[in-house]
Amino acid sequence: MNVLLKFFCPGLLFVLLMSACSCGNNKENYEVVEPDEYNLRISEMRIRDPFILADKQSGAYYMYANNRPNFKVYKSLDLVKWKDLGNCFTAGEDFWGTNDFWAPDVYAYKGKYYLFATFSSPTDKRGTSILVADKPEGPFSPLVNNALTPPEQMCLDGALYIDNDQKPWMIYCHEWLEAKDGEIIARQLSDDLRQTVGDPHILFTATEAPWVGSIRSGDTEGYVTDAPFIHKLEDGRLIMTWSSFRKDNGRYAIGMATSGSGNLFGPWKQEDSPLNNDDGGHAMLFRDFKDRLMISYHSPNSQTETPRIKEVYISNGKLVVPSL
Repeated sequence: MNVLLKFFCPGLLFVLLMSACSCGNNKENYEVVEPDEYNLRISEMRIRDPFILADKQSGAYYMYANNRPNFKVYKSLDLVKWKDLGNCFTAGEDFWGTNDFWAPDVYAYKGKYYLFATFSSPTDKRGTSILVADKPEGPFSPLVNNALTPPEQMCLDGALYIDNDQKPWMIYCHEWLEAKDGEIIARQLSDDLRQTVGDPHILFTATEAPWVGSIRSGDTEGYVTDAPFIHKLEDGRLIMTWSSFRKDNGRYAIGMATSGSGNLFGPWKQEDSPLNNDDGGHAMLFRDFKDRLMISYHSPNSQTETPRIKEVYISNGKLVVPSL
């Protein structure tokens, strides 16, 4: 028996090893490999007014886009590769807004997610309405079925700001087509965001920034205010990014205003020149999961617009956007 084992065990071991290798090869050859779900690059996406939600609850980033009569949402784990999650809002037949579907901004607030966006209809002036969802990917539904901006004014680009007393405010624009000198306005909201509280306050107008030039639409000439977004600095000062058109070359650009007092009502001091030169704007700021301050905006301001996501810095109280 010992002699037989001496001669046959090596052969048996060889067969077993070959069998194991063969099984491994078969598994490798026939195993179904799932494709990378996050297969969209920023350069492949055509999105205006890109808003990034860094959701601490899920540890993921979400970006929202117009897909009228819907809004779409994209998800990323690294701000480089993105996954298309489809529509997060589809307007029902009874929804007041039928046109525009502009600039969806999403905020986590008191355990839910709120989407601020611009709509209009043949019978209602352009304004900002608020949608709500339990998750950042939706589905969103109207919080109330009307705009919260003044119905008698043409308004757009509402954003949420929470002050030092934890009171919510909507920061929005009075459209240049109506105001001529576009206005940026603050109005307090109720804690449940369902209605406005008190009177609106004009924070500043477009022409207070020395770099802003006029544009024309038909017989109307005026000065644009777009996309107000407030970020609080560590020392308590407030900075606001907003967008308009340059007087020197007509390009769309990102401006910056500062409230040195830290008060929402300012006074707001405008920078002499915009932050960028690449014909892009409608910016917002967020901190990524590495605690870096980031900016998101679209460029160029045309039918080929692409989201731009870059790290930015604060230097002497001013926002610095590298290489722009």
